[in-house]
Amino acid sequence: MLSIFLVVAMTGISAAFFWKITRTMARRVEALERNLGRISDAMNQMADIQMKTHQKLSARFEEIEGRLMELSLPSQDSSLPLERRHQVLALARQGIPVDEIGKRLRAPVGEAELILNLRKYTGGEGAAAGKSKGQVAQHG
Repeated sequence: MLSIFLVVAMTGISAAFFWKITRTMARRVEALERNLGRISDAMNQMADIQMKTHQKLSARFEEIEGRLMELSLPSQDSSLPLERRHQVLALARQGIPVDEIGKRLRAPVGEAELILNLRKYTGGEGAAAGKSKGQVAQHG
């Protein structure tokens, strides 16, 4: 309390003016604290909404991934070369290793390797850059 009187005495302002400024500043600090509380509540609500949205999207992606896996399994007539080729390429694009592709398609790994190598040999989609035609890439 003594330091307040020293400030008032040294600056030459009146005590009434000093107390008026102090009350004004205290009200402003209280208003800022209320605003900060509202902002904090709003941010917490936003975080909750983001978490719920993330959980919903994650669940939906898992459903979609499961459906894609079902579709990538061979059908009753998977002996069709074009269908098998598309299945192998689709799984390879997902980054699935050749041995896993063979297991999923219930086909020899060599068949999957052949399809992937033919794609690269013919310069099809995903062909390795810098390889000339006629070079067969080793996959596996």
